[in-house]
Amino acid sequence: MKEDSNAWERFLHVLDWVLAVQARYATDLRHGLVRIRFHDQKALGNAYGARDALDMLMHLAARLQHSLRKTDMVARNGTDIWVLIPFVTPESVLSKVAQIVDIASTNGLDIVDRDLAVFPIPDADGLENLAFENAEQFLAQIGNDAHVAMRREGAGGSTA
Repeated sequence: MKEDSNAWERFLHVLDWVLAVQARYATDLRHGLVRIRFHDQKALGNAYGARDALDMLMHLAARLQHSLRKTDMVARNGTDIWVLIPFVTPESVLSKVAQIVDIASTNGLDIVDRDLAVFPIPDADGLENLAFENAEQFLAQIGNDAHVAMRREGAGGSTA
């Protein structure tokens, strides 16, 4: 558990840095966030048992971190798993999303209601229009703002 907490704190620290750099400089290197969200903790617990569900989420986060590039950062917060991905084109991040979906499916978590959303981190002008003081507030804001997502994919298919 402590390892997950430390990973989450590191993730927020790096995201704060990325947001600060993005707000100050124009750059061709973009960053995206992918969130794997399991909607119903009770359904997840009922499908696997509470302890096994937690173990599966921890295992999935660890497997993602080891399977993705070293520059991709993975952290779990409750039943949400976030991945910070530096990318150049939207196609490159979408191919990464396909890889994440495959990894999640092979871990057996494809039978529980979940969705996958990709959030591009806006440029300096876009960040100026958002009201947040830190990475955690930024995640809360984009996570609640459905039109920000580049693509959402649910367990039953994809939606926009």
